[in-house]
Amino acid sequence: MNNEKIFAEAMAEAEKMGIKPDSFSRIREKDGIALIRIKSGGKSFVLKYFRNVDFRREIRIYRILEETGIRTIKICSATKKALLMEDISESETLRLGKEEDMSDPEVTKALAEWYKKLHLAGYKYLPMHSEDFYSENAVITKENLAFIKSATKTENLPVWKLIGENFERIKAAIESERKTFNYNDFYYTNLVVAKNKSEAFMFDYNLFGKGAAYSDINNVCWSLSEKAKKAFLDEYGAIDEREKIIEEAAMVLVSLFFACRREVFPDWGEELLEELKGSYINKIEALLAL
Repeated sequence: MNNEKIFAEAMAEAEKMGIKPDSFSRIREKDGIALIRIKSGGKSFVLKYFRNVDFRREIRIYRILEETGIRTIKICSATKKALLMEDISESETLRLGKEEDMSDPEVTKALAEWYKKLHLAGYKYLPMHSEDFYSENAVITKENLAFIKSATKTENLPVWKLIGENFERIKAAIESERKTFNYNDFYYTNLVVAKNKSEAFMFDYNLFGKGAAYSDINNVCWSLSEKAKKAFLDEYGAIDEREKIIEEAAMVLVSLFFACRREVFPDWGEELLEELKGSYINKIEALLAL
């Protein structure tokens, strides 16, 4: 399907919301998701249209986060296929994240407050609801591990033998973790920051799911400077050391799986591959010692 038809479908959703555009501009289209900036009645909005049915789960996530009191971009209207959001670029109080935020302790301290509230909300919500949520650790299967070994040509590494002999114990440890909401997709391009740095929060919930809180903590800290990381961790507070051991082992396998699926193996994948060939076996041994 060409871009023209996708954008036409998106504008049809805006019409269903009662929006009569004075003007509009296309921001981008990728993977069946179209973003359009719409000016209407003196206001500016961003329309997010999901042609891909699977990605429409984000509409539900925004609703859940609103119900649980978690700060998000304001949703002005919605259909079953699209969201009409406030335009952060026009906000008097908010701005989009920038790369420098990854080194700013003031920003990451505010961000830790948001993650802490997100995880507390998840602990309350998940036991009371049977909805299915995306889980990154679900990719840890025997078939996917065989795929990683083949793709990276590391079949003979001792760590794979150790994992193979203890696969069910490893999976059981992962399943035993206390689950909460996981954002999963941290980077400054998905960040909103108050212009006075009093708050910071994430948007774009395509990979939002459930998992251990430490999974999110690790996901954030991966991208931060040391000073910004310390501010984040100090504000977030105590972490579960058992979760840390399990998730630091699981993260390598999950990330390598996604790296191997890319057309071009990423630089961050190369770093994980070097760890796999060296010290990673220590993380598996630590998990098995729990």
